[in-house]
Amino acid sequence: MRRLTTLIMASVILVSAGCGTQDDGDFITAMRMSRGLVMVLPGIEGEGTMSHNIRTGLNDGGIDQAIYIRHWTHKEPAIGMLLNQMDVKGNRQAAAKLAEWIVNHRNIFPNTPIHIVGHSGGGGIAVFIAEELKKLDPDHKIDGLVLLSASISSQYDLTDALSMCKKGIVNFYNPLDIGMLGAGTAVFGNVDGVRGASAGAAMFNAEYPGKLFQQKVDLSMSLQSLSNPHASTTEPALVSKYVAPWLLSENWPPVRRSEPTSQQKKEPSSDEE
Repeated sequence: MRRLTTLIMASVILVSAGCGTQDDGDFITAMRMSRGLVMVLPGIEGEGTMSHNIRTGLNDGGIDQAIYIRHWTHKEPAIGMLLNQMDVKGNRQAAAKLAEWIVNHRNIFPNTPIHIVGHSGGGGIAVFIAEELKKLDPDHKIDGLVLLSASISSQYDLTDALSMCKKGIVNFYNPLDIGMLGAGTAVFGNVDGVRGASAGAAMFNAEYPGKLFQQKVDLSMSLQSLSNPHASTTEPALVSKYVAPWLLSENWPPVRRSEPTSQQKKEPSSDEE
């Protein structure tokens, strides 16, 4: 009876959240939500090929929890993407609403894992959500954030966001992403309003030992890392092999990983394991 009640409540949450598009399929069923939640936040383009690729990669990588692509973007034609990139106040308001949704989910499933995976502008929104959760209730911690080519300034202070992540934040960055996260953010700014280098290309400047993990994306991980660097972190094969293990691991970094991970600004030396 309790299980049935829980599944019904989960279904109510899904309906009230406005999800259930034709592409969702079986990824956000109540049963999957009872196992845990992975919220995928697309970039400023909104739900599309890249966010669907992330979902596919997570599923292929063994994630049997709900994989929920959540809209946060403006939908105005033509100028919508520009607004998504530059509307700092609106972005934080969107993050606040998503934080409230997570609190509702946590109240129904108090012992299930919650991760947020954000690509490009969605990476910045993921950080904002963690900060909003701290304002709502510091007890509603999530398991961790995974940032993929994140459009958030490299000097952004992650202290509050990290305090709400049990395992931490992992930042997948590509130094070759000089178009979208170099020239683009220099002109239009990151989603936090700061013009200049993005953490998705230049890493985060500050060190948070044991809490912030930074993973460089290169040709050994993605053939698109050179030809299409901004989309390289959304390739299903990369997500399955390199991102999913973080979500499946109880502690970060994962014990077994294919590539070395740096917790600091400097790159690991060649003799480090």
